[in-house]
Amino acid sequence: MVKSHLKLYPKISEAALRAKLDKELAAWHELRCLDVPGCGWLLYRDAVAGLTRLFGYPYGTPERILSLGEGKFWDIRPGPRQGFATIIEYYSLQKICLRLGIQHSGYPVEVRVQDFKGRWRKRALIYSSISKPEGEEAKPISRESIAEVTGISKRQQQRYDKVTHTRRTANFAFQRDNQGKLVPMLHLVKGKCRQWLKHRRLGNTYHTKAISAPRGMTRRVSALLRQGSLLGEEALSPKRFFLSARAFIRSPERHEEPFLLTRRKDRLIKGRMEWCQV
Repeated sequence: MVKSHLKLYPKISEAALRAKLDKELAAWHELRCLDVPGCGWLLYRDAVAGLTRLFGYPYGTPERILSLGEGKFWDIRPGPRQGFATIIEYYSLQKICLRLGIQHSGYPVEVRVQDFKGRWRKRALIYSSISKPEGEEAKPISRESIAEVTGISKRQQQRYDKVTHTRRTANFAFQRDNQGKLVPMLHLVKGKCRQWLKHRRLGNTYHTKAISAPRGMTRRVSALLRQGSLLGEEALSPKRFFLSARAFIRSPERHEEPFLLTRRKDRLIKGRMEWCQV
């Protein structure tokens, strides 16, 4: 008996993709899924058998990946007693964050175990976990910014979005005129022979088919990581997008060009994502 879903953590996914450790990260998620009692370790032979049977690894691949991830995501060591079989002890969530150099793991999402099969699809699901699940409010982000934090090119992002059925929504920039009315912000586009003005686009928002998972230990782990960090809050970049006026007022660090999500009744086109410059 194994779990039917496994948890993916957005910030861990970003860091692992950027460091090209997505194969090892996928195996770490799978080992946690195989460890139904939550002991923190598995018999090495049981781990290899589970990875092969449940997650569709070819013959010999689990041993190779377990060897690559040793000292990064888990330790392989003799059993606690003489004559005990070799065990694999996977790292905790806090230790993984420390290894990858991140201050928080992000709120987890769940994907079905039966979907987490195949090298290509696993990497696509790890990539899509950085996006918000359907129904949750998400902030704009450009393809260039995603490429910077994950190391995945824009074209590859589009391929992964098709595999995971990630929904993309466009966002538009607005501002208030002298009379307080909402008007589109214009952007100057320079061509080879002429120049023209067009409505300014912000980054897209992305929604994944994964479902929001219980937070579990994420809040406690994130608090411990922030307390032990030498950088503290200074490591956080200024926020640019705010989903509510209250969040904007409470934020101590703001981008030089902050945007506030326009209320539904104030939007010029019904259903369009419009952000007003504060």
